[in-house]
Amino acid sequence: MPTPPRNPRASRAAVAVFGAAGLIALVAAPAAFADETAPELVVGGIEPIDGLKPGGTFDVPVTVANKGTGTADKVWVSFSVTRGLEFAEVPSNCQVQHVRPYDEMPERWTAVCAFDQPVEPGVVYTPDKPLRVKALGRALNDELRLRVGDADPGADENGDPPVAGTAPAVKLVEGAAGGAGSARVVDVPVTSVNTADYQVTGAALKGSVGDTVTMKATFTNAGPAWVMPRQGDRPVSVVITLPAGTSVVKRGQFCQAKGKTYVCGMRRSMRAATRPTPST
Repeated sequence: MPTPPRNPRASRAAVAVFGAAGLIALVAAPAAFADETAPELVVGGIEPIDGLKPGGTFDVPVTVANKGTGTADKVWVSFSVTRGLEFAEVPSNCQVQHVRPYDEMPERWTAVCAFDQPVEPGVVYTPDKPLRVKALGRALNDELRLRVGDADPGADENGDPPVAGTAPAVKLVEGAAGGAGSARVVDVPVTSVNTADYQVTGAALKGSVGDTVTMKATFTNAGPAWVMPRQGDRPVSVVITLPAGTSVVKRGQFCQAKGKTYVCGMRRSMRAATRPTPST
């Protein structure tokens, strides 16, 4: 049987396709291999803090573990505290940043500590000196967030420029077996023995029959503690009970009628009409 005429252009195209496929295979294989041997860092070692007094301190006995199969050449551990807490001292291998409140995030102080040393799989590490945290006069319901990673998380764009700590640098040392955490990010509640003083004020109103007057209620936290609502806490609201003989002609967007009262969110006002019963 005669051999079909060879098409050089088609052959070159086939070789090009085969070459591209081979290149893809060569590139993809190392990537899959790298994923299989990647480090998996987790933090742990600290339980909820309760009964702290303003001015008191506590150490953060954080642990770092690698549950992956590959070694992490360098790790970063981030400590973040809400505004009722502060870092008592910060090692020189840590960067401290003040982060302003934004979206649903409260004001925070963050210390990102870099450890330029390998973290082997299956080994639990801990800083040779724990970071110390202090409760301020406004402490009440606060939070400590721990985070670990094998890449620099960088500065928060909503914060001030980071500043290096001034205390001696710390390093990671092997800790006791069995103290490994289970997550890359851990939130730890910190509760202090303190009080907040909620106060509501409002101006006295005057009016004649049929008049419409504006009622403004002011909500203030006289402290000394600040209040950060936790999951499950009821939101703060102002309950307004109308005087006899009056009714509401216009209410604020976040004021809702509850029986004979109105429950209003903060920073809202409500207009009421005075309709006193004429004397006989």
